[in-house]
Amino acid sequence: MNLCILNSSDMLQSLSRKDRRAQHILEVLKKKAGDRFRAGSTDGLVGWASLESITDERIVLRFIAEHPAPPLRPVRVMLGTVRPIQAARIVKELTTLGVSSIAFFPTELGEKSYTQSNFYVQKEYYMHAQDGAEQAGNPRLPEIDLVWSLKKALEQVEHIEASEFTAPLQQADGLQSVDGTLSPRTTKIVCHPDCAATPLSHMSLSGTPVILAIGTERGWTEHELEQFLQSGFALCALGDRILKTETAAAVAVSVVLARLGYF
Repeated sequence: MNLCILNSSDMLQSLSRKDRRAQHILEVLKKKAGDRFRAGSTDGLVGWASLESITDERIVLRFIAEHPAPPLRPVRVMLGTVRPIQAARIVKELTTLGVSSIAFFPTELGEKSYTQSNFYVQKEYYMHAQDGAEQAGNPRLPEIDLVWSLKKALEQVEHIEASEFTAPLQQADGLQSVDGTLSPRTTKIVCHPDCAATPLSHMSLSGTPVILAIGTERGWTEHELEQFLQSGFALCALGDRILKTETAAAVAVSVVLARLGYF
């Protein structure tokens, strides 16, 4: 834990001794009353926390905010639903890398029963996102949700694109097309194990956010790929080896972040 993330920026906060954060503070960091350590709040502030008091049941912390945390990266990930244990690792790693959102959705070749697990239904993914944020030292968490079809996931993308249209910026950036209509400020990419597809490292990133679609280990069907292409996604490959979904997600996001200058 490189940053203790508190639930709010309230100055005084009380944690149960059974809370994993309290256990980490007392048993791993070996903090005592009066000591302080790096902390942040889920509303995006970072600073310090001082350990005010310790009882048999609880600890009391005083949070002192210093400045806002850096913003999340302009990368959004669409993911086919995978096994909860695998999805947990993906959420943690992608949060550590700083993606701004993760949208899970069932795919035609994926196991439909996964969507009924507590990970998705009870939104346990936020617990794993917090693990990733603590590792990264940035308390900001990505938006995470489960949508019930590729069609709904693509409608979300259309909503994101619509929010990126602002006439003054379009004119200033030269993103208005010759017929006077507004051009999208997003880059949309679907990853697929196709040796004929352009490698992701060679893809043109025409705008941000970058929206990456990554399927389950059984890949996309032709019908799904057609839906992506009709929605303006470009097809890319991650080399000539078939990767696990969690590997593909981490690799794809890392390549895009490097292309955007974050690495």
